[in-house]
Amino acid sequence: MSATYATPLGTDSQLERMGSFEQFQATVDQSFVPLRVSTQHRNDFEAAVRAATLRDFNLVEIASVPHVVERTRNLIGESTTEPAYKVSLMLEGTSYICQDGRDVILRPGDVAVYDTTRPYTLAFDDHMRTIVAMFPKRLVDVSDDRVARLTATALGRDDSLGEMVSSVLEQLAGRLHLVNASTGWRLARNAVDLVTILLRDQLGEDRAVPADQLLDAVYAYVEERLGDPALCPTEIAEAHYISVRYLHALFHHAGMTVSAYIRTRRLERCRTDLADPALAGATVTAIASRWSFADAPHFSRTFRAAYGETPSEFRARVA
Repeated sequence: MSATYATPLGTDSQLERMGSFEQFQATVDQSFVPLRVSTQHRNDFEAAVRAATLRDFNLVEIASVPHVVERTRNLIGESTTEPAYKVSLMLEGTSYICQDGRDVILRPGDVAVYDTTRPYTLAFDDHMRTIVAMFPKRLVDVSDDRVARLTATALGRDDSLGEMVSSVLEQLAGRLHLVNASTGWRLARNAVDLVTILLRDQLGEDRAVPADQLLDAVYAYVEERLGDPALCPTEIAEAHYISVRYLHALFHHAGMTVSAYIRTRRLERCRTDLADPALAGATVTAIASRWSFADAPHFSRTFRAAYGETPSEFRARVA
């Protein structure tokens, strides 16, 4: 009896049915990286696939009979593709994954990450359905050695973050074809950011310090570097071993954005200097430059928007 593979989310569309095992092998290679696929059902192989590519983000939903997928050292050595991570979500059936000396059985709802630059094995022993996302490592702001501690593990099992990643991947797989390329890419990047948060959470990095203490530490860090034009969310996040997304979440809960906080603190430093008699000989431009406002007209407009008067007007009034 032929198996029917309907897509998730209650939609009417169907996955594209593969006509042969060879077609399935070719589709897997084109969608990901070169892989060795084997099955005991070669002559009566059944599979259905749906794939979407958005810039560097590949998302594939697969339903099939039992098979094994291997990323071998030889295939890795011959590969010219950019180093990437793959994240899989089991929807139906179970799978076995092995990488970096670890192995785990994945059940429906489980999420796992694995690395295309090191050998791995995936074995599906029953009829299965899974969603797999692949994206370049450079999109993940967690070091490779730390991610390696989580390969071939069930991430976020019985955890709200894991459920969020599962939900996002499942929804993306069903709806990417309904959005334009620009919107789809933003959704894909959001999915990668959420996976990054999950990785950091599993590593215990975002939970190591209470949020209020971490925010205080960030405030102090910003104060020390207000004069550095290179100060930015990425630098701040890296200095505190958190993700940029988590940094933005901290400031969101505090009722502001990272950039707005930095700009406000720089303006306040400028205002203090403009009112300081000891700096009466310094030009407005010099004071603005001291606190990383390189463009004098822009500084004047920003200052006026914040305080209702230009820097020169403020200085003349408080002199």
